[in-house]
Amino acid sequence: MLLVTLLATAVALPCIAADKVYEIKLSVDSNMNHHRNMGLKVFQAFLERNSNGRLKIKFFHSAQLYKDKDIPTAMRLGTVDMAAPGIWNLEGVDPNMGITGLPMFFGLPEKVTKDVVDGEVGKMLNASLEKKMDVIIPGKWYYHGYQILCAKRPLHSLDAFKGLKMRHSGGASNALRLVAMGANPVMIPWPDLPMAVLQGTCDGFGTTERSYMSAKLWETGATHVVEDKEFYSQYIPLVSRKFWNNLPDDLKKIFTDTWEEHIDIARAIAEYEQKRGADVMAANGVEIYRPSDKELAEWRKEIMKVQDQIVKETGMDTKLVAEVQAHLNKAMQQ
Repeated sequence: MLLVTLLATAVALPCIAADKVYEIKLSVDSNMNHHRNMGLKVFQAFLERNSNGRLKIKFFHSAQLYKDKDIPTAMRLGTVDMAAPGIWNLEGVDPNMGITGLPMFFGLPEKVTKDVVDGEVGKMLNASLEKKMDVIIPGKWYYHGYQILCAKRPLHSLDAFKGLKMRHSGGASNALRLVAMGANPVMIPWPDLPMAVLQGTCDGFGTTERSYMSAKLWETGATHVVEDKEFYSQYIPLVSRKFWNNLPDDLKKIFTDTWEEHIDIARAIAEYEQKRGADVMAANGVEIYRPSDKELAEWRKEIMKVQDQIVKETGMDTKLVAEVQAHLNKAMQQ
């Protein structure tokens, strides 16, 4: 209903002009109930309205074309014009994309991460990724949400993680954070996760409230959750530079203006869906533990021990890491 209401606000399309129509092949690997895709549908409606039908999105969802991890290759091959993969899927192309997953962000308010990616640091990250992937990033990133950690036993302290086999979504930063917490990280594809928990292949996992809800993961018995604010994840909009260069200048402007027009709506959808996920989890008997700021500071101090290792193993820009650390220190003093 939320998406229907939002789409109803778009003005009806006027008759399509005789100008050339540019079709945009968009690939995502989540289903149409996912908040990322809800936001993209709003963008699609606004874009087709604003361009008088000259820009049309052909929406391929549920990995009909590619999984998000394969988007960098698809972009290089020119078989996809647009995508919005999670930042964890882009670390292999540009290690700096994993910077908000570093331990220095652990336990900090989400506003801190949001301000970083919307500011000068985000501009630097965008410029680096645009060059390495030969893409255009048309505007601000989509919100996804905090990663939560879930298991079959309470997770009220770092000691509780010792020896647990914890599934993660990929990326060295995600794996090494778990190591610092005393857990054993394992990489398991999302579709295989419920059975992996039931069969004991893993003892727990990282995900978000919305994803936990959509998969009804309380049925696995992993009903103990900790919101440790360890990693606020986001999606990055990408447009193939080859496709972009073929657009007339007026359509390029319409595209970027439309992205800016819809971004607050898309972000609000994500925040609403994550909150709804937490409510549904609680209604199904899931225990959600929220550590105090003091506890989180203590956890962060311990987990910071692996930050240099993460930076070194991933090949992040040490100068950029230092600049972001200074930004965070300043933000926390305000």
